[in-house]
Amino acid sequence: MNQRFESLDAFRGIAALIVVVHHMKFIGTASDLVFFKEGAIFVEFFFVLSGFVLAHGYGFKKDLNFLVFMRARFFRLYPLHLFMFAVFLLLEFGKLAAYKYGGFTFSFTPFTGRNAPSEIIPNLLLIQSWVPFAEHFSFNSPSWSISIEIYLYVLLFLSVVVFSKFKKYIWILTPVIVFYLIISESEILLDPVLRGLSGFFGGASTYLLYKKIHNIRTTRLLASIIEVSVVACIIVLVQSKFEYRGIITTILFCITILVFSFESGVVSNFLKLKPFQEAGKLSYSIYMIHSAILFLITSSMMILQKITGMELAPMLRGGRHVTSGNEVINNFLVVLVLAFVILVSKLTYKHIELKWQKKGKAITAKQMAI
Repeated sequence: MNQRFESLDAFRGIAALIVVVHHMKFIGTASDLVFFKEGAIFVEFFFVLSGFVLAHGYGFKKDLNFLVFMRARFFRLYPLHLFMFAVFLLLEFGKLAAYKYGGFTFSFTPFTGRNAPSEIIPNLLLIQSWVPFAEHFSFNSPSWSISIEIYLYVLLFLSVVVFSKFKKYIWILTPVIVFYLIISESEILLDPVLRGLSGFFGGASTYLLYKKIHNIRTTRLLASIIEVSVVACIIVLVQSKFEYRGIITTILFCITILVFSFESGVVSNFLKLKPFQEAGKLSYSIYMIHSAILFLITSSMMILQKITGMELAPMLRGGRHVTSGNEVINNFLVVLVLAFVILVSKLTYKHIELKWQKKGKAITAKQMAI
């Protein structure tokens, strides 16, 4: 099956934008809503969707070559990660100059804590979320999930090629075992690893179910009711607080992906509209660049605060927030920042993502021709 799941692409873009709003600290805006305050949970959606899509694309390929497979995944993720890591290094030097010569104070002293020099090598190797001696959210904090994901690809390859006879059992049992480790509060694996394993292989397991039932057809009305119900469940669950919320949310995301993989209802058709498809295409760039943009905005407000004496970047609940002094303007700023993030993501998508993906394909084609 060479099917492209357009509605799922759109979901990826929406999830990325929700994470952006989640990280905004603009007073009196949509970012203060519980739904967006709890928006970090949508990173689980990325893991589930990634497992589903890669199981679809590679899970049943014969003669899958490790170097070809990993090269494609490496050039998909690493170039933008490396670029943003370099950006954050430059920003850290900028913070150091502002700290020493401008009298500015930050949540962390430059080049200490999670952005200490000792975090450079783990970030370059993308192991910061796998090892206990590194800070998971160091430098470009969204890259913690990329650290997990790139090595999950290796595990997927091993399950498909080395342990092919047990592949389905591995995909199904992995999230079950991980859920048990979470419930039993085991410390055998770090929390980011548990989140990645359960989501990714939960997604792969979901694809096994999809493969079994993908020929089932239902009425447009019933499909639409199911799609709306699933979206409603997500909205309610994200805003709820209860024990093992992460496990239930991961399962709900698996159900969501299964339902929308059929693309049979009105919500699916709505998600196929161009703006949602564009957001899906840019989702990785949106996710990876937004922290740097938000940092620059906050820093600019801190400078203006120092110049004008107005409270534009107050410290609240242990974190730096942003305000213009007017909630209407603050909400307008949210929309403006989202538009700017999308604009910049178009540039990084074109000049970094696509460029290096093409280089990866060219290397593979050259080697195949030899």
